[in-house]
Amino acid sequence: MLVTGMMTGTVQADASDVQLALQQLDSISESDIRESAIAFFNTSTTPGLEGATLSIDTADRDSTQWRSSLGFEAEFTIKDYIMNGYWGLALVGGSMEDRIYLETDTGDPVELDVRRDLVGVRANLGLSFPIDQHLKLRPLLTMALSNLHTETTAYGITITPPAGDPVVNPSFISDATMLSSVGTLEAAYIRWFRQGKLELSGRYNVIHNQAISEENPILDADTWNQTSMLKGMYSDNTNLMTKGRPWRWLVYASHTNFITLNKSALGYTGLLEFGTGLEWHLNIKPLDWFGWQSVGIKLGVITSRDVEGINFGLTAR
Repeated sequence: MLVTGMMTGTVQADASDVQLALQQLDSISESDIRESAIAFFNTSTTPGLEGATLSIDTADRDSTQWRSSLGFEAEFTIKDYIMNGYWGLALVGGSMEDRIYLETDTGDPVELDVRRDLVGVRANLGLSFPIDQHLKLRPLLTMALSNLHTETTAYGITITPPAGDPVVNPSFISDATMLSSVGTLEAAYIRWFRQGKLELSGRYNVIHNQAISEENPILDADTWNQTSMLKGMYSDNTNLMTKGRPWRWLVYASHTNFITLNKSALGYTGLLEFGTGLEWHLNIKPLDWFGWQSVGIKLGVITSRDVEGINFGLTAR
């Protein structure tokens, strides 16, 4: 449903009213709207991404974005085969408050206030092949399904629907079903130095996105995207023990590159993160099927051009 806000109240409208607003803005198009929605979906649900709160500040944009997930990924034993299986399941969510500064065709200032909220599920399945005692390769397939709710208000614009009175500062509300199929190739390297542990990993994702909206066909999309991720972590024992099991400190650095993302969609195309944490190592194997290595807490600082953020939360591996 699209709702158009008037100074004296609200009226029902259809998708053509969005086009009436776009006609006054040369700097934004229907394809820009689709790309921004897909970008928000991918930066919230792509496998390998962790929770984060980001602040984006550019010359024409002031935004806050957060994402979070609750789930796990783990290997499981396939009897009589050298490789293991790999699976994961997660609830994912994200939100973005986006304030964009534009001008109309006549040079008048316009402020777009866009609020996006997303909630969904993500599941993956694949194999884990040991190349040697340190290196594993994992081909994975991930499916994600989410609902994207968007509310947009265009301050500084007046539209006149075909069957209605002029509307000042119109607001539009829409929902879309977001689907993605992700093919991933991951390389994971682990090496021990006495009690110290070095972990290096890299992921390359090819993503097929689909967006379907009965209320606002402008959001309908069928696209391909790519991301890459690199991460390094070093951990070692502390003197702390709980129930006979050690606590380990860790430091890490990671880089995420949204390869096909246009910067104008969200205000960034890559993120660099540095952090530290503390983990309690359980090293158990429930039902003799999949391993549960640790639980812990971590704090990371995220940076990029025009972006600052943090990653604080619980971990489970």
